[in-house]
Amino acid sequence: MKINIVKPFLPSLSELETEFTECLKSGMVTNNSQYVRELESNLHKFYKSNLKPLTFSNGEMALFSLIQAYKLKLGYGPLDSFDVLVPSFTFAGTINAILMNNLRPVFCDVDGGFTLDIKKLNSNYSSLIDDLDPYIPNIKLMVCVGAYGNLPNIDLVRKFSEENDIKVIFDNAPAFGSTYKNKFTCNHGFSEIYSFHASKIFSTMEGGGAITNDPDIHNSLIKLRDFGQYEKVRGNVDVPGLNSKMQEISALVGIKNLEKVDFILNNRKNNIERYKEFFGSKENSEFFNVMDVSTDVDCTYLYYPIVLKEEATPFVNYMQDNNIMVRRYYTAVHELDLYKNKYMSLDLSYTNEIKDKVVSIPIHTIMKNEEMDYLFETVNNFFKNEKSTS
Repeated sequence: MKINIVKPFLPSLSELETEFTECLKSGMVTNNSQYVRELESNLHKFYKSNLKPLTFSNGEMALFSLIQAYKLKLGYGPLDSFDVLVPSFTFAGTINAILMNNLRPVFCDVDGGFTLDIKKLNSNYSSLIDDLDPYIPNIKLMVCVGAYGNLPNIDLVRKFSEENDIKVIFDNAPAFGSTYKNKFTCNHGFSEIYSFHASKIFSTMEGGGAITNDPDIHNSLIKLRDFGQYEKVRGNVDVPGLNSKMQEISALVGIKNLEKVDFILNNRKNNIERYKEFFGSKENSEFFNVMDVSTDVDCTYLYYPIVLKEEATPFVNYMQDNNIMVRRYYTAVHELDLYKNKYMSLDLSYTNEIKDKVVSIPIHTIMKNEEMDYLFETVNNFFKNEKSTS
């Protein structure tokens, strides 16, 4: 039996054939065509957001554009720069979107939920910033990441942002369907992005989306995904946007998958309960801990992360030798070649402690009981072997 790290949930060809054939016959396959608009309307109903979600070619371009829109909103030009608080424990794409906007990351720590440690920032922000002397940072933005589908304490995020006059956006690429106090992040008043990549819980094969309650940000995003054009007669532009529009076949896949969203999320919820029962029974054992998830958060778990007490290589090798494709996802981005010793860091003690110990366990939307049984048995066998040799 083989269990891959991801198993894309996609519609069958027969579900797409009629509509896609019509697209090909008409030639209307991109440029904000019929099914892109329909998907955005359907996402609007799903999220119940104030403004309609906007789709993008991928989640990275959604994040890049959202950061750019906030930069414009704050009155900065394309070549201007300021500093951005962001967790180091994330995917490199989060930081790339900051750098490509000519902004500077300030790497921050995460807590036991692998989300930005907002309590640490709230209590120590002034002294942490003072420690960066002689450089005085110009921090205008903070990017929170919904790691593994988990969300931070959004009430504390709001308090911190208001007290320090810092705008906040959420890179919720891995957090489709997750809520805080039964509401999506956008319905707490924050702008957010999602990835609709094939590896994600809700997929359009490749794609992404951005949701904001700010009309200025919304209007900027519409232009930014279409070369910065604000009118079509001469293609006049007033911001340097890039072509990042979603095309029709991806939108069609999204429409069909969104029709099954209750099935997708309910299936995951049932699978998550089995994982919690198995891994939770071993929490705080001599071998590993699980991710902290607040009772205020409904986490959809893109993967199921565990924190080993030792470096992860032996466990990863054992699981992969037994055809279970676990993955070390994420890592400490501040130690990757592109960023190492080049940008500011605050206290990263917890990130540095766990960076080589976190393993992502596959959890699929459609997963057979026998697959989960085999996965749990294999995990048990590894730790039995570890215990017998210790």
